[in-house]
Amino acid sequence: MRKKLIFITAAVAAVIGLVVGVVAIGTANHGSDALAAEDSIPTAQGAWLGAAIARTPDGLTISQVIADSPADKAGLKRLDVITAVAGTQVSDMAALLNALKDKKPGDTVTLSINRGGSAQDITVTLEARPEPLPRDHPVFPELNGIPQDQLFSHMLGGSFQFTDKDGSKHTVTTDLGTVTAVDTSAKTITVDLNAGGSKTYNITDAVIIAPNDLSKFQSGDRVSIISVDGELRAISKGLGGMMPFSGKGKGGRHHGGGGFGGEGGMHGGGQGLGMMGRGAGSGL
Repeated sequence: MRKKLIFITAAVAAVIGLVVGVVAIGTANHGSDALAAEDSIPTAQGAWLGAAIARTPDGLTISQVIADSPADKAGLKRLDVITAVAGTQVSDMAALLNALKDKKPGDTVTLSINRGGSAQDITVTLEARPEPLPRDHPVFPELNGIPQDQLFSHMLGGSFQFTDKDGSKHTVTTDLGTVTAVDTSAKTITVDLNAGGSKTYNITDAVIIAPNDLSKFQSGDRVSIISVDGELRAISKGLGGMMPFSGKGKGGRHHGGGGFGGEGGMHGGGQGLGMMGRGAGSGL
C-alpha cells in the first residue's frame, strides 16, 4: 500500500508539480537577476548586501557580486574572502550572519577582506532588498504576472488514471487548498479548496499524513489531498510534500513540505542558507 502510494504521489507531482518545477528552473536560469531580487540578509529590517557567500578552504569567499548592488558599489569582488565585520573576526557563516543581523537599510558596515593575499577594509552602505522581478513562464505563459508566492492558489488540482498489475483502471484525484480547521479529537481537517468550495476530510488510520501528526496541521497551511477511486489516501503539507524527490531534503524551493530545484540553489536553508536548497552558499 505504501509503495503504491509513493508511485501515485510521484505521478501527481509529474502532473501538478510540473508548473512549480518549471518556475524553479526559470528562476535558476535567471542567474544574478534572481539572486539580486530574492536573496537578502535574513533580518527583520531586510538589509541587503548583494553578494553570494560560499564557505571555502580559504574562508568566507564571495562567489558572486550582483551588478549595481551595495557590494558592487563598494568595490567587492568575486573571490574576496571576508575575514571580519566591523573589526569582529568571522570564521563561519553563522558568525557573519550574526554580525549583520541587526543592520538595516542605510547602515554602513566595514568588511575586512583578503584579496589575492592582500588585506584591506571596504565600507559598504547596505540597502533595502529589491522587489522581485516578474518572471516569464515559457511553458505556461498563462501564469505570467502571478507572483511566485501566489502560484499555489492558482493550482486547482485535477485527476488522472493509472492501471494496476491486472490492467484495471484507477482514478487519482488531487485536491489543493488551504486548511481552515483541524479537529484532532474527531480526526478531521477542513480545507478551502483552490477550485472552490470547502471540504472536510476524515482522517482514518489508513490515511497517510505528512507530517505524521494531525496536530501539526493548522489553519493557513497549504495542503495536497490525494484520493484514489474516491477513497482518501493521503494529505500532505505543501505541493506534493510526500514525494521522495520533492520533500524536505537536499535542494528545493519550498512550498510547504515540498520543493523543486537542485542542490545549492536560491531558496533553501542549509549551511549558510544555500541558494536553491541545502547548499554551502549564502545570498546576503
